[in-house]
Amino acid sequence: ASPLRMSESEIGEPATPDEIENVVTVPFVAPINGWVPDESLPCYGLPGAISPLGFFDPLGFTKDMELRGVKRFREAEIMHGRVAMMATIGYIIGEMTPNINDG
Repeated sequence: ASPLRMSESEIGEPATPDEIENVVTVPFVAPINGWVPDESLPCYGLPGAISPLGFFDPLGFTKDMELRGVKRFREAEIMHGRVAMMATIGYIIGEMTPNINDG
């Protein structure tokens, strides 16, 4: 008998859809360097409030978004920023080596 295996009496019947309750869970976020997330903000759980300005979203992109959508926007912003940095390096290399296009 394996200690990981459950006995027959511990295995219950599968729940029917009527017995399952929809429970909304709020992510728990531990304080970061004394910063505690504000549940009233649209990006609850993400650090980013600046001391003199507060929560920075001048165009209101995150006004009606959930945390998952805001994380997706942040990830896309990082990805596009990296692509822009690589393009800048390519432009500089092209300008510094004028004979590269002469063939």
